[in-house]
Amino acid sequence: MITREARVLFSHGHASRRVSVIVPLYNYANYIVETLESVRAQSFRDLVIIVIDDCSQDDSAAVVKSWMEQNRDCGLALVLLQNTSNARLAITRNTGIAHATTEYCFFLDADNTIYPRCIEKHVAALDSRLDAAVAYSLIEVFHRRSALMGASLFSRDALRHGNYLDAMTMVRRSILLDFEGFHHIDYGWEDYDLWLRLCEANQFAVHIPEILSRYREHSASMLRTDTNLPDHIRKLHLMMTERHPWLDLH
Repeated sequence: MITREARVLFSHGHASRRVSVIVPLYNYANYIVETLESVRAQSFRDLVIIVIDDCSQDDSAAVVKSWMEQNRDCGLALVLLQNTSNARLAITRNTGIAHATTEYCFFLDADNTIYPRCIEKHVAALDSRLDAAVAYSLIEVFHRRSALMGASLFSRDALRHGNYLDAMTMVRRSILLDFEGFHHIDYGWEDYDLWLRLCEANQFAVHIPEILSRYREHSASMLRTDTNLPDHIRKLHLMMTERHPWLDLH
């Protein structure tokens, strides 16, 4: 699993918890506190928040460090890492996975939020389905528009035609290590690539038919500024089909 050397900017609390909430961070100083507050409000308390700053050019790291210092007695373990150089999303997530020691990893981008029972419900889903590698729920889209994501069941046939599963999922850390985490792909789709590799290995993801998280759609997101540019989409289709020849992307 490819990771990046990272320095520890803050660490508090016993990190031997059941769940790691892994938050990659890049230039989201204006959103990250709302994200962290949503994790602090979780009903499930046996967790560690691991934020990995990917050399942000704004004061994201300082904002997180200040929040963690102010919330050191919230009952959660808190860790802030910073990559020694910009590594992009996949490797930044992998750095969080490598630092974690927990049974489960939940991936939360720094501009999104989760509802109070999100982690509790995902843990229960994986605890009850030992054959599942991943648990995911319905996701509420907000800010620019209102919509729902994640309504479809995990299926190789459905994923063959495109991705409908956001990275906001809980994955067994043992599975992440076995599959060497996220693979860097130019312009994005690292999460889609992981779901496809899981399909190819006949792994299973359990669906939670409840709205447990919120996806912020905004003009500064990676999806709008990089991934969904027409030329990048064409290149992504070619790259993904080379990696997974059974795809039928249009």
